[in-house]
Formats: sequence, structure tokens, C-alpha cells
Amino acid sequence: MKPSSEAYSIVASPVFRVSLVRFRSFIEHNYSAALAEGVVTKIKTKIKQQLSANPSIAPISERLLNLGIADYRQWCVDDFNLVFYRVDEVNHQVELLALISAKQSIRKLLFEVNLLL
Repeated sequence: MKPSSEAYSIVASPVFRVSLVRFRSFIEHNYSAALAEGVVTKIKTKIKQQLSANPSIAPISERLLNLGIADYRQWCVDDFNLVFYRVDEVNHQVELLALISAKQSIRKLLFEVNLLL
């Protein structure tokens, strides 16, 4: 897919919203609230600026492919964190699935979030 001159809209799934809360809590617990706010703000800015302009920035996620989920991409948004998303070409949208630390298990996160929803 070639980059479009028109930005894609960004849509956060319910799973993404829960994963964002869990991600922020993890950083606050292990470091500080200020650091958590800074990291989350930087990630949100990158999503808005880079992902909406170029949704093909990342490859299909092998982690999710191993779970039988074939249409999500895995973007290393910074040195430590991953954003999982899929592109909806029909509606010109990027749907965010999850935000996790690169060291976390996506399988475990999806299982835990499924229990909460």
C-alpha cells in the first residue's frame, strides 16, 4: 500500500483502552506518574503523527499470527513498547488493538483483558 496524502482516522478499540490503562499503571507502579504521563503522551503523539499518515509503517504481527489473528500489524513505537493495530482501507481508519511493553506477552494481555470486558 502506498502512503496516502489524506490521513487515516485513528480509532481505539475497547481492548486498546484497557491496555492503555494497564500500561500507564505498570509504569506508574514501577517508576512514577510523571514518567507514565510522559511516555503515554509521546506514544499518542507518534500514533497521531506517524501512524495516521502511514498506516503501512509496520509488518503483520507474527505474535498475533501465531494466535490465529492474521490482520493486525505490530509497530515498535519506541525502544520498549509495541502498538498492535489493523488498517481498515474501506473506512480509511486505523483501529488500535493494544499497547504493551515489548517484554509483555500479548497472549496473556488479551486473555486478561477479555476477562475484564
